Amino acid sequence: MKNKITLKGILTNLDAIITGVTLSICVVLVNANVIMRYFLNSPIHWAEEVVTSLFVWTVFIGSAYAYRKHSHLGVDIVINMLPEKVKGIVKAIMSVVELLVLIMLTVISSQYVYHLIFSRSGKLKIAMTDLLRVPKWWTGIAVPIGFGLSVIYSVYFMVKNVRAYLDAKRGAVKE
Repeated sequence: MKNKITLKGILTNLDAIITGVTLSICVVLVNANVIMRYFLNSPIHWAEEVVTSLFVWTVFIGSAYAYRKHSHLGVDIVINMLPEKVKGIVKAIMSVVELLVLIMLTVISSQYVYHLIFSRSGKLKIAMTDLLRVPKWWTGIAVPIGFGLSVIYSVYFMVKNVRAYLDAKRGAVKE
């Protein structure tokens, strides 16, 4: 049976959709530019600027998507050697550290975007790209959005793990 496309489904997977669309456009533009440059001797001058911007979106929104799907690589060889109780404590500590790092990266990248829009004195001075003269914050905003999504997913996973722990404790008490 074919899955029906719904607004809820689109919003739920918006990070995956953005990543797929931006990566697809990057591939098409790079290949078109190669053909234009080497076969027709007429490169698409703006392609590199657009591909670079789209690739930033692909990487940071895609990173949040990978985080949501638990698809990031991890080395858990030491954690797997620990006793079960210690393993749970180490995982909880690592979740808190991970959340703190994600919050820090969100704040720092937000400050970066702020400085693409305003000067140090607070005056409006929007930094523009060299060729297309598009505001640079359009590219830069993908970074705090990606980290911000990861913060949201991290909090969601922590709440889910705490609930599972409490439910397991309640179940052990009832038995």
